[in-house]
Amino acid sequence: MAAGLSFAFVGLVGNLVQQALESGALTSPINALTFSAFFHGIRLFGGEIGTAVVQRIVAVREQFHSNMLGIHLNLGVWLTDERLSQLTGGLFSNSSGLPEAQNRALAILDAQVRQQAYTLAISDGFLTIVFVCIGIIAMIALMKRTKIYFDSPPGAR
Repeated sequence: MAAGLSFAFVGLVGNLVQQALESGALTSPINALTFSAFFHGIRLFGGEIGTAVVQRIVAVREQFHSNMLGIHLNLGVWLTDERLSQLTGGLFSNSSGLPEAQNRALAILDAQVRQQAYTLAISDGFLTIVFVCIGIIAMIALMKRTKIYFDSPPGAR
């Protein structure tokens, strides 16, 4: 992650400086301030939007995975009963009796399901980021070259 962030930061700063030099933004302090404020505003706003979207995706997908795991986790199914009996057996020596051990085993199984649902939701969040990055790379590849001119009058093309 450190290598990827350093490459991204160097690329971002390099592109900003190159664009500032080519567009003439460094010819006057007002143009430099406008250029810097625009790019940093977009950079910060994009980060905030990305954080909010990923948090929402993780929350929704956690609910989905929790429901899907809960559907397949039924009492009476031999896999669930076996898991509960193993947890109960492991907790019995530190419990006051069998009912307390069974209740603690159910609580642990519930925590394991929530943990698995959260892990799957985080995985979905990363997959979303991957697909967005692929889409952005495709959009960048289809863009045509444009320049920003600070010396043209307003409304001129």
